[in-house]
Amino acid sequence: MQPEHAYKLGDFRVEPSECALYHEHIGKQTLQPKFIDVLNYLASQYPRVVSRQELIDSVWLGNEHVGKKALTNAIWHLRKALNASDKETIETIRKTGYRLLIEPQQIETESTELNPSSRDRWFALPATKYAASVVMVLILLITTLALREPPHDHHVPVTVTTEPGLELFPAPSPDGRFVVYKWISPDGQVDLFKRDMQQPERPAIRITHDQALEGHSVWSADGKFLYFSRKDRKIGQCDVVRMDMQNYQESFVTACPIVGGYHYIDIAADNSMLAFYGDDEEASRSGIYTLDLTDPDARPQRLSCDKDCEYKERDMAFSPNGQYLALTRRYNQFNENIYLLDLQNNNERQLTYHEQDIVGLSWHPSGKKLVYGVQSADNRRGFVLNIENGDIEALGIEGLSYPNFARNTPALFFQHRREQYQIAALPIDNSVSSSPFPVLQSGYNHKYPDFSSVSRRIAYVSNETGAYEIWTADSQGNDRRQLTFLQRSASYPRWSHDGRFIAFLAPDEENKGDHIFIVEASTRRVQKIDSPFSRHNRPFWSPDDNNIMSTAYTSTHADIYEFSVGANTEPKRITFNKGRYGIVLNEGNLVYSTWGNGLWSLNLVTGQSSQLLNSDTFREAYAWAATPTGVYYLVEEKQHQELHFLDFTSNAITLMLKAPLSTIVKDGALRIDPAQQRILFTKTLFNQSDIKYIQMKP
Repeated sequence: MQPEHAYKLGDFRVEPSECALYHEHIGKQTLQPKFIDVLNYLASQYPRVVSRQELIDSVWLGNEHVGKKALTNAIWHLRKALNASDKETIETIRKTGYRLLIEPQQIETESTELNPSSRDRWFALPATKYAASVVMVLILLITTLALREPPHDHHVPVTVTTEPGLELFPAPSPDGRFVVYKWISPDGQVDLFKRDMQQPERPAIRITHDQALEGHSVWSADGKFLYFSRKDRKIGQCDVVRMDMQNYQESFVTACPIVGGYHYIDIAADNSMLAFYGDDEEASRSGIYTLDLTDPDARPQRLSCDKDCEYKERDMAFSPNGQYLALTRRYNQFNENIYLLDLQNNNERQLTYHEQDIVGLSWHPSGKKLVYGVQSADNRRGFVLNIENGDIEALGIEGLSYPNFARNTPALFFQHRREQYQIAALPIDNSVSSSPFPVLQSGYNHKYPDFSSVSRRIAYVSNETGAYEIWTADSQGNDRRQLTFLQRSASYPRWSHDGRFIAFLAPDEENKGDHIFIVEASTRRVQKIDSPFSRHNRPFWSPDDNNIMSTAYTSTHADIYEFSVGANTEPKRITFNKGRYGIVLNEGNLVYSTWGNGLWSLNLVTGQSSQLLNSDTFREAYAWAATPTGVYYLVEEKQHQELHFLDFTSNAITLMLKAPLSTIVKDGALRIDPAQQRILFTKTLFNQSDIKYIQMKP
């Protein structure tokens, strides 16, 4: 068979030209080109066993370093995509290779050109017979379409909100008539709004009126009350609030963490128990708490593990019958999956595997299925999980996150979010006032730039291959080169001072931890830095390039450590006040940010440290850049962003830029290009979120 043409593989239709799989019930699944190349090669060699080396030679042109890991990843993704088949599709032959177990069937394409005799006979039919034939064809077509009931994932989403800004975290009432959501206006105002689904022509009603930040919300099962979080950074307070939905009067329920941006919440079907993302003074980390709503004197009880835990539990959803709690468990920023906890006996089992970021989960009213959202490389998708047999089906809706069923009807509400990022530059020559201008911009996302004065190239990450990989480009954004092929989310690239290597963060193959890697720009050779820790943060280089510094997370603390690149030595702890990210200006001076304690300077020779900016002035741990003369740093105000400069000599602070909110991505560091006197940063090009819904099967 010719793998460049479409072919059938069991119940799937493979379209190589589209890099896609089609299935009657799943719909279209778009895969990465290399995944399709592997499948095509196995199909072309059916039923022969194909060695791993042969696949690497064919698909990755013999690049063993890249191909070994990428092939394993491709096989895993292919099996996951083909899991709707009753039969195993790809067999692993131990220490040999792989074999396709289902015979591919070539799809014959009919010629659009009829032979002359057939064409003549068709047009020779009497007009009445011709018309009758057309009618028969139409009847058969309509009957076929009517009898074929479309699966749930083929429903067209109905748009609920279209306001400018961001509409987030939909919470439908139990009967689905109303939906409450969080709205962030373009000027930064945050409030909860309620929309009547039976009167879509009427505007939404604003139900909170304050300067605080409302978050996730959930209706009581009887539809009388709404529970939600409210955080006020100015007074350092976060509350879980109950609102009477008849008169909108509020009452305090319990406290919630002031730190963090997501305050998940859910309520049991009998209104007896509230579950929420919380914290307390004795806990070492935040987690899931429960509160008995039947006892006015009850205090929150911690449900999540606290001591000696390798993970943090975040989101949760009660089953309709109250027996189970589905919860998300995050081991690191690249590994989060769903677990099912039996509330009667505390037994648990894992429901999903190999996911990176769970963005919402909700029970189908039948109690037999979960719908959840996942995010990878800033792409969001939804899935339906069968609790009984573990089958997973794609919903086929790009951009879906935070799904939420109306409790008594299979109406599934969700937020449809689209984000696009570019790399931009801001001139820092004070003689000319200027706005940021694009350096790298396309239909894909480009983030986290770093500039090398030696190689004159920008290192950054891009998701144009489906996963965030390390790329470089020249100073104008041209001559782009992909350096890594990990098929995993690489992030935070940082050039060595000699311009030869780039340090970055990425998960290991099992997604059990995030680790420091370096890639050599000239050879694309990737090396993992030895570390006894399983969690790290953004890497940066020592002045001599012999060591890499990064925050390491332990069970007792998180601080900046120094790791040797070549020598087999133990990591050395550098900071002792919750250091998060730094820049070494010279051999004796480290400027670094802390968790909640401002910006500091540390003399690496004497050990003396001093605070440069306190936490009231310096609030963003990563959006800053240090030079020998001062520090550029981002300030997030209520309705806009500002870029400030602190002069080390005079201690004067200068306003460099005033821009709309989300112009500069807060978790993306600023980078200096001294030759062109500009700051490189990640810029939000497009950020929109609307509420939509689909009607699923009962």
